[in-house]
Amino acid sequence: MVPRVTRTAPRARAVAAGAAVLTPRPVVKAGAALLLSWSVELLQLTGLPAELSRHSAVARLVLGSTFNAPDLFWYAVGAGFAWAVVAPATSAASPARAPRTSASR
Repeated sequence: MVPRVTRTAPRARAVAAGAAVLTPRPVVKAGAALLLSWSVELLQLTGLPAELSRHSAVARLVLGSTFNAPDLFWYAVGAGFAWAVVAPATSAASPARAPRTSASR
């Protein structure tokens, strides 16, 4: 069986990739991924995902079934990794802007 840690951080990176359609700002993408990942993990405290997982394989893959506190840390690691990869690529791809002066306003 694959260790739980090796599934958690990549899941946060995948959520960050999905958040890429929301905004071009890497910090917002990573923050949205972290917030969504933490929300799903905390939802597991209610037992609703476990109930849905009993009836659907898709629910089991998307929502999981049991809360695991260390996952909150690993989601942050995954989102941070996604930000660290995307931020330099985004700044390298965007054209350099000249500083605004009073004459250019």
